[in-house]
Amino acid sequence: MHSQRSYTDNELFALIAEGDEDAFERLFDTYLPRVQPVIRQIVKSESVAKDIVQDVFLRLWLNRVKLADIEQPKNYIFRIVYNQSFKHLQKLTVRQKAVSVFEQEESSVFMEHVLDMAEVRRMIETAIQALPPQSRQIYHMNRISGFKPQEISDQLGIAVQSVRNSLARSGKTIREYLENQGIVIPMVLLMLTWK
Repeated sequence: MHSQRSYTDNELFALIAEGDEDAFERLFDTYLPRVQPVIRQIVKSESVAKDIVQDVFLRLWLNRVKLADIEQPKNYIFRIVYNQSFKHLQKLTVRQKAVSVFEQEESSVFMEHVLDMAEVRRMIETAIQALPPQSRQIYHMNRISGFKPQEISDQLGIAVQSVRNSLARSGKTIREYLENQGIVIPMVLLMLTWK
């Protein structure tokens, strides 16, 4: 970012609204350890919690132009966290009630956001599948299976620096693919697990 000084959440939101990825990464690093345990406690599933974390931060980024007008960023973030978490529980436990929610006035707006998130995930998976086979394997081992570069190096019998270079190239390739599709996503979001 511009300096190592501390920024308030409001300042970060204003910078993110202008497209500042460093500000977004700083917000991500600040809030990830705060929101992850809350989500995990609500949904009682590590993998579902990861998906909801992705959705929360992806929503923040995709709707960044609105962030400059938010007066209480922490409350805004946690409202998204709770909404996404409880929407997941609602889908699991009360399918019939979920159908009635979709019939309400806001249902089309909600469905539009769900479809947007699904489309972005589909595009990311398409970009991953277009990687060369070894790059795709390294990317999956790191991002999906959680192996560290040294572990991948040991398993594949290649230099650890080759693994790191492959991950950097893959991230750049995926990001360029998304940009060509009209979607700009900070690298920090691409480092999350995409399923």
